[in-house]
Amino acid sequence: MTTDDHDNSRNSLLGQLEDVQLHVDGTSYLVGADLTDPGAMDWHARATLHALPDNDMPGADPVLAWKDAAGIALSSTKISDHDGLELTILRANGITIDLEQVEDVFDALDSRGQDEADFLPLFSGNRDGFGFTELAAEIENSLEPGGNQVVILDRVRLAPAWRGFGGIGRLLISRILRWICDDPRLVAVQPFPIDLDSDQRQNDEIFTPALQQVRRTWSSLGFEPFTDNIWIMDPRKPSHHNAVAHLNEQLGLL
Repeated sequence: MTTDDHDNSRNSLLGQLEDVQLHVDGTSYLVGADLTDPGAMDWHARATLHALPDNDMPGADPVLAWKDAAGIALSSTKISDHDGLELTILRANGITIDLEQVEDVFDALDSRGQDEADFLPLFSGNRDGFGFTELAAEIENSLEPGGNQVVILDRVRLAPAWRGFGGIGRLLISRILRWICDDPRLVAVQPFPIDLDSDQRQNDEIFTPALQQVRRTWSSLGFEPFTDNIWIMDPRKPSHHNAVAHLNEQLGLL
């Protein structure tokens, strides 16, 4: 791809950002334990675009040209002949833990699987008489006051065509986080190159730079390492807000 082609592709995709829609869905139980702990909510989020039919131009492709870029969507769904396609350009999922409501955070995470259990070092085993779950002391002492929910980002995947254009994926995640929880105590993630297959993960020449790139991405949103695998972000510190403001400016958004 030439420089002009890259610039044209970038401008074409950036021009679609004003039409991106965010979808957020969460599920929690009223009562229960372990997997159905009422203090834990499983959430899923998507960012989508509509590719409308272009029926007014004889001989034209049935959908707008930008839609046909390689890797433009993680999946597509035909809405109707009139409304065209819904393209999913980003998917994310995770868990929100309410520190004041969760009955047993250790069972709640461990019962969901190893990916979720890996986040257990965030929490301490000390609980007061009201069932309050605490963050690990070294985290708690580093946070600004406020909030009582911990947002865990389990998986985030951005369609390949949208990568490398100045932080589209990062901006989408920052916007989604606002809708998942408007006043989180902490946000946590395990930076990992999930798109690599098992052979690539065994190849240090591929895996190491991919891991470093993923970590740079999360670092640019204000995340810092808590352990080698778990990175955390205090939403009340200015680093995250400054990063989002920079992304808005860089992408030409208000």
